[in-house]
Amino acid sequence: MGEFKFRLPHHWSLDRRQSAAIHTVGLDGIPWPCKILIKDSILFVSRNRNESGKTFVPYTFPKYGELLIATGTLPERAQSYSLLLELARGTLNRLRNQLSIWQEGGLEIAPSIHDGVAKATTLLSQAITSDDDQEQDKISTQSVEATMDTIFELAQQFGTKITKFRQDNADMHAFWLANTVSDAQPIEVGLDVSGFDLIRVKPEMLDGTSKKPLTKRVIDGPFLDTSSHGLSAELEQMEDFQIRRNHILSKTREHLNQLSPSVSLIHAVSGLNGMGHRHLSYPQQLEITTQLLQVVEEANHEVPTLVSFDFPWAERLASAVGGSHPLQIADSLLRQGSQISFLGVEVNLGYWPGGSVMRDPLQWIDMLDVWTQLGMPLVVILRAPTWSTNDGESTPASGESCDEKHVNVFDHENDRQRIEYLRTILPMLVARPAVHGLIWSQWLDSDDDRYPHAGLENSAGEMKTVYELLKSLPR
Repeated sequence: MGEFKFRLPHHWSLDRRQSAAIHTVGLDGIPWPCKILIKDSILFVSRNRNESGKTFVPYTFPKYGELLIATGTLPERAQSYSLLLELARGTLNRLRNQLSIWQEGGLEIAPSIHDGVAKATTLLSQAITSDDDQEQDKISTQSVEATMDTIFELAQQFGTKITKFRQDNADMHAFWLANTVSDAQPIEVGLDVSGFDLIRVKPEMLDGTSKKPLTKRVIDGPFLDTSSHGLSAELEQMEDFQIRRNHILSKTREHLNQLSPSVSLIHAVSGLNGMGHRHLSYPQQLEITTQLLQVVEEANHEVPTLVSFDFPWAERLASAVGGSHPLQIADSLLRQGSQISFLGVEVNLGYWPGGSVMRDPLQWIDMLDVWTQLGMPLVVILRAPTWSTNDGESTPASGESCDEKHVNVFDHENDRQRIEYLRTILPMLVARPAVHGLIWSQWLDSDDDRYPHAGLENSAGEMKTVYELLKSLPR
């Protein structure tokens, strides 16, 4: 069994959620399940594979909150590594590599970025040469935090400059923004919401009963949500897979026969992640996905199709034995000749265990670059818990848990940090040429009880700060 050992700083402690987020990624980029043990201030990270790898660990930054960051690629050895030193080294290495790539591509880098790199490098050198553990930890902390400041500044400059380039070049495709209409709203109310180019509507809401004509372009679907607890209660009660599959295909055919002319994109399947669950095994998910896409193709509406995948960093593999990288599923579907126009990457940001831990901006760039390798246009499907509203709505006290399944802690400070985090991440998505659109997954906080507080409108009917943030993206 492969094992990495890290010396922990004396003030560090890891709760169950943080320990579960620790994992190692090998040279193939695939996360591996790890056994975590802390004994005598040593963190033991072991897995059933003997090779070098990066270890991902949650780290709390005063400015940005908790982010998942990584060491550099380390070989196994008997002697323990200094965790803070290796996190500082790995984070700085990622920054320097990305900076080099963007400079070679012609991006003008502000002097403050170079100053930040120089500062972090000097601090890292001092930490490496320190013989005192406490002093080394102190300087390593200064180095990793200086590096993260520079990463965020670089990401903000990248988002601003490249987005402007995209806006100024008419030959590049337009970036579109969509929201999801709530089950609790009449469809015509959702259609009147300003600031979005498209709306995403569940198939059952397009049954012809709406009193108003559709006035906006529509994303229809998904016809199947393969994520855990994503099936309707009706489908979950069907014990036989064949009955469940036939029901889904039959309903889809019936719906496509009466497809609204306002539909501009068909979201066929969502939530594919390389893992099965008790209602749909992984092979069953692939079987229905392939057949659903055939049904859509046979309908011959010439409407583009979207298939989306959650856990796009493949982090789900870090907590399970077996499974496939979502990218491998997408590649397999494309090789089969499935008619897919867009690949969606679903990020349920800030939820655990049913979502993605917050990551720094460069990890978003890495993830999008990996998915771009398939040569398909991408759509980002995003949700995140927020409490802020324009009038400064109060939030629960620190330590209140949102949900038993998806642990998340709120207070004024980390909610403010999450909004500022999105201010950096969202323009970066617009700046990536491969990203054609963004869908916000929830309209109301109550729309999906698996993901509390992820709506654009709170329970009091007030629009939250994140709504204004999204509306500002086109500008």
